Amino acid sequence: MSNSGIYVQVPFCQTKCTYCNFHTGVVASSRFRPYVEAVCREIRGHRLLLEAVGANWPGHLRGGGVARETRSEDLAVDTVYIGGGTPSLLDPAHLQNILNAIRASFAADLTEVTLEADPETIEAGKAAAWVRAGINRVSFGLQSFSDKELLAAGRMHRRADIYRSVPSLRDAGIRNISFDLIAGLSHQTKVSWRQSLEELAVLAPEHVSVYLLEIDEDSRLGKELLQGGEKYCARSVPSEDDMAEFYE
Repeated sequence: MSNSGIYVQVPFCQTKCTYCNFHTGVVASSRFRPYVEAVCREIRGHRLLLEAVGANWPGHLRGGGVARETRSEDLAVDTVYIGGGTPSLLDPAHLQNILNAIRASFAADLTEVTLEADPETIEAGKAAAWVRAGINRVSFGLQSFSDKELLAAGRMHRRADIYRSVPSLRDAGIRNISFDLIAGLSHQTKVSWRQSLEELAVLAPEHVSVYLLEIDEDSRLGKELLQGGEKYCARSVPSEDDMAEFYE
């Protein structure tokens, strides 16, 4: 029987990054709990739907390729990715409820549970609660180690938050950390990009993803590039040639 993964979207943020075109929003924290309850209902309902229609879930075929009756033990899940948005804004109990719903609805032997997090949302007690809930991997949207670049991008965290939060995760028992960096942020230079890479290497994450800045015309930065202006530092976006060199 092959296993599958589940992605859970948490579309809430503290602020909207200038380049962001994702379906996320800044909302009152009072909306977190109703959303989590709805997600848990959907998880349970999805399992029932699969069973009702005899869905061809992975591992649901006999050796000859003939489908047989779906059983809950066939709905096997070994990885969960909770992304966003900024799901680390949720109370740890909310994350626990989501994972409990998955465990109750599928044959879930979860070997990897990833949570997307922003550095400024990390606290020692919260990180420990994540581990107790079963989270064993954290994906950090760092984007840069330069405060000037982070400020221009509308990010909430600063360089100091990165250095504070990573030890908190390690101390809590998180042994798998991923960093995201963006090549092409406003004010980014060859010097600042190399500095970010060097600082990243010192912190020694288990995984790194590097993305080229994509500017959507509907984002605040994209509109400013089209219309002119200086509020979101559109004029300080590196050239495409520089972005490509950063990425290489």
